[in-house]
This record gives sequence, structure tokens and C-alpha cells, in this order.
Amino acid sequence: MTAFQGLTILCALQWGIYLNNFDVFASTPAAVTAQLIWTPIYVGGTSQVDLWTQSTEGCACSFNSTRTDCACCVQSGGCSCGESSPHRCAQCGLEQNCASMCNMTLDSKQLLDKSGRGFGQIKSPALTGPTRCTYRFIPDTGQRVELQIYRLVSIGRHNGSACEGGWLQLEKGAMVCGRNERFDPPVVLFSDDEVATLDMRINEKTVRSQFLAYFSFTSTTSTSVGWPGRGGKPVNNTACDWVYEDTDCRHKDCVIATPGYPGVYASNSRCRYLVTSGPRVSVTIKFNAVMLPHNHCATDYIAVYSGTATSSPLLVMLCGGKNTTVIHSSPNILIEFRSGPGVPPFDYNGFVATLGFVEITTESPTTPTPEIVTNKANDNMMKSVGFGGQNVRYMERDPQDHRREQKLNSCDLEVRGDEIRSGNHDTRGKPKSTVCRLVLRGGSYDSVHVSLASYNLSAPACRSMIEIFDGPPEGGTTGNGKSLERICSPVQRTMPQDPAPVVEKYLETERYSSTGREMTVVLRRSANTSRDEEFMDVVYYFHDEREGGTQQPASVCDVEYFGLSSPKNGSVVHPAPHRLFAMEGALKCRQHFIPAANQSVIITLQSTNRQISNSPCDTQCGDSGCRCFANKTLDEIDHLQLVSETGHIVSCLCGSYQDWLPVGIRSWTPVYIEWSRSSRAGLDFKATYRFADDAFCGDHSTTRPEGEVSSGDLANEVVKLNSFYQQKCTWVLDSTTDRQLTVEVESNQSKPCTAWNLTIHEYSSSGDPAGPRLHTFCSRDRHRNFTLPWKMNTVVVRLQALSRTAPQYVMRWRSDAATANTRKSGPSPAPNQVIKSSGQRWESTNIVIFTSILQALAAFLAFPFL
Repeated sequence: MTAFQGLTILCALQWGIYLNNFDVFASTPAAVTAQLIWTPIYVGGTSQVDLWTQSTEGCACSFNSTRTDCACCVQSGGCSCGESSPHRCAQCGLEQNCASMCNMTLDSKQLLDKSGRGFGQIKSPALTGPTRCTYRFIPDTGQRVELQIYRLVSIGRHNGSACEGGWLQLEKGAMVCGRNERFDPPVVLFSDDEVATLDMRINEKTVRSQFLAYFSFTSTTSTSVGWPGRGGKPVNNTACDWVYEDTDCRHKDCVIATPGYPGVYASNSRCRYLVTSGPRVSVTIKFNAVMLPHNHCATDYIAVYSGTATSSPLLVMLCGGKNTTVIHSSPNILIEFRSGPGVPPFDYNGFVATLGFVEITTESPTTPTPEIVTNKANDNMMKSVGFGGQNVRYMERDPQDHRREQKLNSCDLEVRGDEIRSGNHDTRGKPKSTVCRLVLRGGSYDSVHVSLASYNLSAPACRSMIEIFDGPPEGGTTGNGKSLERICSPVQRTMPQDPAPVVEKYLETERYSSTGREMTVVLRRSANTSRDEEFMDVVYYFHDEREGGTQQPASVCDVEYFGLSSPKNGSVVHPAPHRLFAMEGALKCRQHFIPAANQSVIITLQSTNRQISNSPCDTQCGDSGCRCFANKTLDEIDHLQLVSETGHIVSCLCGSYQDWLPVGIRSWTPVYIEWSRSSRAGLDFKATYRFADDAFCGDHSTTRPEGEVSSGDLANEVVKLNSFYQQKCTWVLDSTTDRQLTVEVESNQSKPCTAWNLTIHEYSSSGDPAGPRLHTFCSRDRHRNFTLPWKMNTVVVRLQALSRTAPQYVMRWRSDAATANTRKSGPSPAPNQVIKSSGQRWESTNIVIFTSILQALAAFLAFPFL
């Protein structure tokens, strides 16, 4: 067994997974995280030699059927290498390259036709340098080239800033090199070019240069492995500059990503992404994953500017593994990505971010539509639909109204969100037609969500189908809608409350959501239907982002409220049952409140209607918050939590917690309510929120040589039961001239240091401005002076608080600067270094003066007559 063959099996053993048919599937969930992701390609069993060779002997030879000492090939995709290499098999279509996989072309269509596989293995020959090999990859439409490098032998070396002597490079991408490297995880490279070329180059004398890699023609629509940038327009004659317009991103996901994401990006590159929008539009840039080399913030970083150039105001700078969400209102936002020299072991892949746009307006939404549900005469009624044994109640108008408002002799229905917020559409009992359409039209701030409760498609060979579209119909069809799901006949799903038994030949995703404000569900029936009526029963609801927060597409029930775009105040309740559809078992829903830089958010849990007796969990509240005490894990108990942005649980409520209400928090940083359900129903609650304009906390910067800040009116507020304050305030005290800075802090409170504290830090130019901590003030210190070293001209003062009582303090600062004695002389020495308090400076000065007086008196007494 060769070293490469052994490595292949070793990798499979380390991962602990074997696929009998060499299936290729995503290695990560749909949620994007800051980690390397690639398409795993595994050996099929422990007895297999490599990807295409089952055994090195024991099978008939293709070139001589009388011999049985040739390699046995994998039945699906493997072909004998022939007489030149009788003990090896290769991927069908690449047999001619068995002896030397060098200067070859790998065509996706040809490989798929001959081997049935869109992936394979490259084992370069053992070559003597200097030499060169190229590998051309030709992907099919809708594919990108993925390369995974596992092993390098004598292919250059890294000198600390670049590869020299040789390298591997996927055209225009990163250079990879090494003397004797085994990469685990692999070095992953992606290319989105129509033809990609891998260049193996050896520029020095070597005895044996070789590499091992896997390749895959990966789908561009794969969100678990792919994530190439989409939605924008590349700028001509640039390497990686793009422009994203809000009009292109309103009804489709726009993704910004580093070139070749999630593969290693090229070194010494600069990419700019310009995001443009109309007036009164709030832009959300969510950095889902950031993975840059650690401790290389000076060369590898992401900068976001409010404008079209890097000279515009800087909003945020990211490096390392730090990700964030930027919300800003500006017609132009520039994202700049800079990379420095390549850094072994090449385990970084840049960033991926999604764009969102929200109009800032107070106008009521209007959605003109030719055919809408308009009759308001009948009262709403409650209807129950069972999902997996539980009843879900939702508001729906009288079905007779629907029937009267449909077009005659039609099973079509069009619903407008400003008339009906939730309901269902069942085509059973409606006039039969070969095509039935459910068109859902929401308001300006609505998203649409549907689920197929039950259906029956009995025609053979996909002659009947149900298709769900993200978008509106056009001219009676769904030509401009994106297909989210297509269900082909024959297939049946009936729910337990239906007369027919449960038969499931197909399991679709439980819930489908629109990216815009419209959605369409179409039932196409065969002209010759069987006796069993073909039908669909669709549950739907509209979600208003202004009233219910911005719903997160990757979650069933998570929503976000933004201080700039959401209503300034409102109320929230536990998730509505119809929004959860058929979700069973444990479930968590988050209502996330995100204040702007000049705001705080006030949240109060006011009431609950459900009393819980004999609960295994008990709530106890104190100065540090409310806590849940239980004899089992919280995942097994219905509970509520108020959580800070850092993950700190401010309050946890469970069992009979009504006596502790109201529970509230005022926070200058993001905070969320987490509703956790273990039972079928979960806890019910009602809470109010308010975004208050408040420039007191947040980030501040000043060059004033002296000044004062205090807790202001906040400390005079009436303390309410179980109301908490969460603050994170930052002041950057800067000076353009050399100085010695003294910071004075005093407080009349005596709280634990964990309740609130004020810290002084060195200034950091990258990431968080608060660098190493120099001093800490706690309220029990009452009064302290902190004098910083001479020429430490910029420092950061930070207040952090989480307490039932608002912090009460006064902070003052002053600067002592050195001045020149004369015009010609240099600056005077630095002011006296003071260690503990400013009072010591006066003390040392007095000592000097007193000593001078004594010396003068002694001289006078020694020479009294002079």
C-alpha cells in the first residue's frame, strides 16, 4: 500500500464515517459559522485501497481475461488502469492518466457521463524538480470548482511572508506550499471561473515532489458548502470589486463574500464592496462568519465606511474571528477587505455577510391588488387544525366568505394580509380545475409563511404536483417567482383529524417563508384524476416586521426589533401557535431588541395568564437578578429568560413566578427575551418595550484636556421591584499633544464590583478600543485618583453595569502638559510622576520648597557677616 493510499484510509478512519457509494454531502448545517467547511469525500470501507480500487489483485484483467491477478475496481465509478498499471484503478474517464496525473483536463460533464461521479482524487506523480504540472477543471452550469489539499511533499516552502521554491495555486487564488505537510483539516480552495487551472510549480532542484488532493464540482446553490457572493454586480477591470443595490436585494438574498469563499483567500489583495440604497433606508449588514488569521489585524481586516471611499467615516473594523451586525442609514456604505501575506497552516477563509434593507417611514402600508378579499361583514371565527396530535388555533373568517369571493367555477383564492392575518385554504369541496392557486399578498412590512397541512396527489409519474413559489404570480402564472419546493405525484399526507389514515410517502419541509411580501402555492392536477380527489390544504400567516420584529429566515420564531426601524414602543407576547405550525418537542424562540448607538431599550415583563402548580422549578429574585432553581435541566422545563448580548442571564422565570412580576431591564446594549418550551403549550407572557433616545451611554470620544461626566438623572429614578440596568459606556480620552492625564472618580454608593465598575485601559487601534486594563474603580472605593504615565496621551474609560440600582458616580479628568521655558529652549521635563493621588504632588512640592528654605538658612548662619 502506498503512502497516499494509507493516508486516504487514515483520513476516513479519523473521521469515522464510511459511505458505501461514495456519496458527497455537506459537512455543516445550514447555519453559517466561522469554521472551515468542505465537501467530505470518503473511502467506502476498511478493505478498500483508495477511492477507486477495492483491492490490488484478485480480479480478471481487462487486457487479458485469462489472468485474475489484476486490481478489483469499485463497481460504481472505478475503471481499470490497464496493462500499464494492472494493480490500480482510476475514475472512469481518467484511465489514461493512471501512470501520470499531470497536464490533464477534468471535465465535469464527461466525468459524470463516464463514472457517474462529480468528484475525484488527484495523485500527482513523484517528480524531480524543477518541473511544472497543470490541471484544468471545466465545471458544468451551476457548478464551482472545489479543491481539498491533504498532502504536500517538497513543494516549495514558506519564508514567513510568501511561498518560495514552489507552490500549488488554484488560478488567482491562494498559494499553498510546504516541505512535508499533512493538512487536517485540508486546505480548501474554491474557484468560480468558467475554467479553473491548478498550477503545480517547482522552481528548484528536488528529488521527489508530489501532492494529494480531492476535487469536487460543487453546486453554486449549496448553502452548507458553497456561499459564493451573489446579488451584486462585479466592477469591470477590477479583481474583486462589487456593487450591491437595494433594488436588487429587496426580493432575493444578497450575499457578500471574499473571493473563493469558503476557501482560503488570496494573499496581498484588496476587495471593495459598495452598497447603495435610496433615501430613508436602513441597511443591515450581518457578518455571519468571519475567519481571518489570528493576530494579523494590521494586514488582514474588514473595514466598513459610511460613504464611497476609505476616507469616509469608519463604522466598524473586524479582524481575527470577530463577527457583528452593522445597521446604518446612508445612501452609500463601503466594505473594504484587505489581506496580507499568506499564513500557514492556511486555515482561514475570509468572511460571508448578508444584506438587508428596510424603509424608514411612518406611512401605513398599501398594497393595490385587482383581486382581494374585501368582505368585512362577517365576524372572525376560531378554527382548530391538528398537527401531530396537538390543536393549533388560528384566526380565520367564515369559509363561506372565501367561497363567495373566489372567482366563479374556480378553486383559486387570493388573500390580502391587511384583511386576514392567518388561515387555511383547502381545495376539497371547491370547483374542480386542473390548476388551483393560492396567492398571498402581504403589506409593505409583511413576510408570508405557509405549511402544507395535508394533501393527496394520486396521478402517476409526477403528472400532478404542488409547487410553492417565493413571490407573486405574473399573468396568471408564477413566472417571476422562485420555486421553493415541488411535490410530485403519487404522494399523500393526511393528518390525524382527517378521515383517511396517515400515509406518508414524502416528507416536505414543515414551513416555507417568503423573502418579500408575497407568496404563491399552486396545485396542478392531472386531467384524468383517479376516484380519490387530489387536493391540498395549506395553512398560512402574515408576519408584520414593524409590529412583530424582523423575522429571522433561519429560525421558526426568532425576531429582531431595531431601534432605528422598528416602532419606538410596543408590546410583545409569547409566539402565536399558528407560527409554530407542526413544531413539536423542545423549542426556543428569541425576541431580540437592538438599540442604536444613541438609544437604550426598556423591557418589562408585565403579566401572565397561566398559573403553574406543582412545577419542578422555582423562581427566586435578588439584587443580581432572578434565577431558576430546579431538580432537572432547564431544557426539560418551560421557562423565560432575559439575556444580555454577552449571554449573561439577567433573569430566569419558571414555575409560579407571577408574584415576582413585573421584571424589567434597561439596556444600552442588545438584549433578548428567550421563550423556551418543553411542553406542548409553553409559558404565556406579555411584555412591553420602549426604545428611548439616550445619548448618555454608548461610545464617546473627546480631545478636551479636561472635563466631567456623571450618572445624571438615571440615578434618581425610582427603584422598582426586579428592574435592572445594563450598561456598557465607553469614553476615549485623546490628546494631540504630550500630557500626563489624571482621572478622578467618586461615588456615594457601596455596591459589589460585579454590580458596576469603571475601568481605565490602554488604547487599542484594532477591534475593541479598550486594550490592557490599567485601573479599576468600584463604588465601595468611594473616591480615587488615577494618574497615567507621561505621554500616555490616549486612554479608554469604560463603565459596565448590571444591577437593580442605576450606577451613581462622577468622573473628572484633567491634563498636565509640559511647556517650553523660553522660545529657544526645549520643553520642560515631564510633570512629577504621581502614583496614588494628586494630593501627593502638592506634598512633594512642599517638601522641595521647605528643603530650599532650610539650605538658605544654614548658609546664612554659617556666614553671618557677609
